[in-house]
Amino acid sequence: MRIVVNDQVHLSEFRSSDKGALVDHLNDRDIYDRTLRIPFPYTDAAADEWLALAAKITDQQGRPVHWAIRNTDDALIGGCGFDGVQIGKPHRAEVGYWLGKPLWGRGIMTAVVQRLCQHAFQDFGLVKISAHVHPHNLASARVLEKCGFQQEGFLRKHILKDGKLIDARLYALLREEN
Repeated sequence: MRIVVNDQVHLSEFRSSDKGALVDHLNDRDIYDRTLRIPFPYTDAAADEWLALAAKITDQQGRPVHWAIRNTDDALIGGCGFDGVQIGKPHRAEVGYWLGKPLWGRGIMTAVVQRLCQHAFQDFGLVKISAHVHPHNLASARVLEKCGFQQEGFLRKHILKDGKLIDARLYALLREEN
């Protein structure tokens, strides 16, 4: 499956050949500090676990709900997807995403999140997409706001990371009714 975002970026399923790029991109403390579930250091074993999990979830759902973000050369530059989605059942899911650090600040993730949400509303039948953001991750909050997400709350001591309870900003986007 291929989802065109724009003339520079598209989404596809993760491939076993993405392992090296996953380790290269995700073995970065700045990405770890801004995400909820990506381990650090990011090892070959972590990449193997992720690739197996993404394939398993695709099989369970009958279609991908996690995608590789790829450039025009088809190289892996990031990842995105949904947690809590069950195709044809619940009405909501949580979006998550990451992008290789050299590509930050170029508008890539805003375009990806817009296209990803459009896909989820149209093809999954979702009504609500939520996202949790670390309070210090202002760039991610801006991405969501540019995509029409609204902050719905500030969740105190909501996430356990590195043995510490940290706050989260809760954002959500509702499907426009026709």
